[in-house]
Amino acid sequence: MHSKISTMTMLTEYSLWFLLLCLLLGVIFAFILYYKNRTIDYGKRTQIVMATLRGLSVSLIAFLILVPMLKLSVKEVDKPVIIFAIDNSESMKLTKDSAFYQGDFQQKINHLIHSFDDNYEIQPYFIGEECSMQKPNRDIHLSFHEKTTDISSIFDEIDNVYHNRNVGAMVLISDGIYNAGYNPQYKVNGVQFPIHTVGTGNTESQIDLGITGINHNKQTYIGNFFPVEIKIAATKLSSQSAKLTVFDKDAEVFSKNIQINGNQYFETVNLSLEAKEKGTHKYRVTLSELEGEITYRNNEGSFFIEVVDSREKIAIIYNAPHPDVSAIHQALSLSDKYQVEVYPVTDFKQNPRDYSLLILHQLPAKNQSSGNLLNQIQQNHLPVLYILGPQSDLNTFNQFNTGLTLNQHKDLKNDALPVFNDNFLLFTFSEEARQMLNYYTPLNTMFGTYNITGNSNCFLYQKINSVVSNYPLILFSQNNNSKVGVITGVDIWRWRMQNYLQTQNFDAFDEIINKMALYLSVKGDKSLFRVYAEEVYGENRTVELTAELYNESYELISEPDVSFTLTDSEGKKFTSQFSKQNNAYYLNLGKLPVGDYQWEATTKSGNNSYRKTGRFSVQEILVESVNLVADHDLLKNISQSSNGQFFTVDQLDKIEQFIKNNENIKPVATYHKKYSLLLNSWIYLTVIMLLLGIEWFMRKWGGGY
Repeated sequence: MHSKISTMTMLTEYSLWFLLLCLLLGVIFAFILYYKNRTIDYGKRTQIVMATLRGLSVSLIAFLILVPMLKLSVKEVDKPVIIFAIDNSESMKLTKDSAFYQGDFQQKINHLIHSFDDNYEIQPYFIGEECSMQKPNRDIHLSFHEKTTDISSIFDEIDNVYHNRNVGAMVLISDGIYNAGYNPQYKVNGVQFPIHTVGTGNTESQIDLGITGINHNKQTYIGNFFPVEIKIAATKLSSQSAKLTVFDKDAEVFSKNIQINGNQYFETVNLSLEAKEKGTHKYRVTLSELEGEITYRNNEGSFFIEVVDSREKIAIIYNAPHPDVSAIHQALSLSDKYQVEVYPVTDFKQNPRDYSLLILHQLPAKNQSSGNLLNQIQQNHLPVLYILGPQSDLNTFNQFNTGLTLNQHKDLKNDALPVFNDNFLLFTFSEEARQMLNYYTPLNTMFGTYNITGNSNCFLYQKINSVVSNYPLILFSQNNNSKVGVITGVDIWRWRMQNYLQTQNFDAFDEIINKMALYLSVKGDKSLFRVYAEEVYGENRTVELTAELYNESYELISEPDVSFTLTDSEGKKFTSQFSKQNNAYYLNLGKLPVGDYQWEATTKSGNNSYRKTGRFSVQEILVESVNLVADHDLLKNISQSSNGQFFTVDQLDKIEQFIKNNENIKPVATYHKKYSLLLNSWIYLTVIMLLLGIEWFMRKWGGGY
C-alpha cells in the first residue's frame, strides 16, 4: 500500500481577510525598523532586501495566530495481496517422490512467486504446527520438519493481519492432510477471495504397516495393572504377518503376532502391564518391518507412564448442584493419580485431613452453614481451591487467608474472559492449552473491588468488554506452608465444551485443571531451593523449567545466580543459567532432540550451597507418518467453497496467468482527508528560520547588531 497527496488546501479558524492584517503587520514592523531607524546606512538595495525578509518573517509568524491548517486529500492505492500458504510438514516428503519435493518442487514454487510483478503484493507462509510468515521477495526453503499440520491456522492469520486489506487470492499448496487445529473447510465460510489449491502427495494407498495410535492413562499407582490400547493399520499387505513387541527399557514385556487379513486391515491390541517401580517409565512399541513399505517411521512408537506410590484423594464439595462440579470431576478422574470424591456440603462427614486437596464450589455460601468444615481447613492449613459464584458468602470468604479479598457492588456481575499472566511461573503448561484460552467463553464473575494480598500469584486475569483488567480470574497463594487457589467465577464447564467444539477433545481443559490440582495437592517441599520440571516433553514443545530460592525465613529471594547443566543420553553436557523473574527463576531450553536427559541445578546463598538433580525425556511425535494418503477432496472443497480452482503439481505454471486474468483482482484506490496544523510543519518553520537567519547575516555583514 502506498499513499500520494492529490490536493492540498489551507484552512483557518478565522476569515482569510485577517491575512491582510498579517501582511500589514509585517510591513509596519519592517518600516519602523529600517526606515525610521537610520542608525546605520546599509545601502538602499540591501535595506530593501532586509526589510522584505523581516516583513515576510513577521507576517508568517503572525499568520500562525490564525491557527492555519492544511487540508490534504490523500490517495491510497492498495495493491492486491496474493497469499501463498505452503505445507511444510513431514508428510510432504514421506512419499515415493521425496526427492522431487525437496528439489524441483521448491524451484517451481519460487519461480511461481517471482513471476508476479510489482502490481501485486506477494506474501508467502509456511504451514505446520502453526503458520509462519516468510520474508517476501526471497527464495523460500522448505525443510518439511514440522511435526503436525494445522491448515486452519492460515485462516486465523488472515483474519488478524489482513482485515480490511485488498486480498486478491490465496494459493494453498498442500497434500490436504491435517492433524491439528480445526477442519479447514469450516474456516472458509465468509472468505471474500478465491482460494486456489494445489494438491501434492499421492491419493492412492501405499504399501504400509504402522502404529496409528496408542491410548493409555498418564499416571497409575505402584502395583496396579494399567490398560494399554495399541491401534495398528496395514495397507496392501494381505496374507502377511508381523510381530508387535512392547519394551520397558530393554526388557520385552509383551509381544503378539499380527496376521494381516485384507488389503485394508485394522486391529486394536489390548494389553495390561504391571506398574512395578515408582517413577516415569518409557515404553517402546515396535512392529516388524515388511518389504515394500513406503516408510518405516510409523513402525515404532513410545508412551510414558508415571507410577506413583499411592493415589491422592481429592474431595469436590458443593453448595448446590452445578455443571462445573461434573466438568472438574471428569477432568481429574482421567488420571489414576487421583481418587476423586464428590459431596454436597450437607453430606460431607469425612475428615478433611484425609484429603490432599479440597475443592469448594460456592462455599462458604450465603444460605448454607459450613462453619465446621471451613474451621478445620483453616486450623489445619489444608490445600483448598475456592470457586466463587452468586451463592458465595464473600464476608466469610474475606476472613480467610486466601490472598484475595472481594467486595461485590450491588450484586452486579461481569462476563470475564481469561487472559494469561506472562509472569506466572508456579507451573508450566503446553502451548496448545495456552492458545485454547483464546477460544474459551466468559466466566460469570462478580463486579466489585478486588484486592490481592500476601504472597499471591495471578494465573489468569479478567478481560471485561475487550479491556484486560488487573482483576484475577484464577490466582494462587501460599500461607503457613499451605496452598490456596481461587477461581473468581463460575461456568468453567463451558470451557470444557468449547474445547471439544474446537478440537474434538478435552485435552487443554483437562491439562489446566490437572496442573492446578497437582500444584495445590503436592506435599509441601521444605527445602530452600526448589526446581520444577516436567518429566516428559513432546519434541515440538519448548522445554521450560522454573525454580525458587528461599532464605532462612522462607521468604522468596532471587539475588543469587542459578547454574544449570544438561546431560544428554550420549554424555554431552550443556551449561546455561536461569533468568530472574519476579522473585523466581526461569529457564527456556527451546526445543530439544528426542532422547533422555539428566539435569543438575546449583546455587549458593550466603554460606550455603544447594543442588537439585532430575531427569526428563523428549518424546518423538510421529503423527505425520500415521496417514500418508493425500486428501485432494478436501482441497477441492475448499476451492469450490471460495470460487477458486484446484490444480495439480504439474499445473503450477498455470496459476500465475489464472490469477492475472481475474478482473476482480486489481488495485483498490481510496481517498482520505487529513488535517494538519501548519505549526507542526517543519518546512514552514524552516522557511521562517531561513528568512530571519539571512536577514541577521546581512545585518551583521553591514555592521549592525
